[in-house]
Amino acid sequence: MSHTQPEEDKRRTVPGPFLPEREFFTEAAGPELRELIITDMRALATFLEEHPQLPISPHTSVDVTYFPHTTNDQAALAEVVQAGAYLGRIPAWEGDHYLVEHACGAGRYRVVAIPKSSSHLVSLRKQINVQAMPANARKCSALRS
Repeated sequence: MSHTQPEEDKRRTVPGPFLPEREFFTEAAGPELRELIITDMRALATFLEEHPQLPISPHTSVDVTYFPHTTNDQAALAEVVQAGAYLGRIPAWEGDHYLVEHACGAGRYRVVAIPKSSSHLVSLRKQINVQAMPANARKCSALRS
């Protein structure tokens, strides 16, 4: 038995990826691709709302992560700092990853740099004055109880 998908369910052609809105970020999705990704996330949320019989783990998380695309460690770290400025957050080290995030319940948006030069990692950490954000800073109103 063959199954054909309705026209609206067929995979859409992805419009021109990686057309940066701002030159500062090395590989940000362009406006059309960004809108497509956001639309897809909303469609998934709607689908799950419309199918309450489908299980969702109590440990579910939804992550949207941007990784700077550069071979220059300083430039990658600068992208994290710039994203932190837009978010109103201070980046921090998490192991060998330098990141900033905005969490909203089970969802979070992250910008993560992974320095390639581990020999310079200690030096990079010393160059960047990093303070950890308080755990209760800027929580979404839609937090789970």
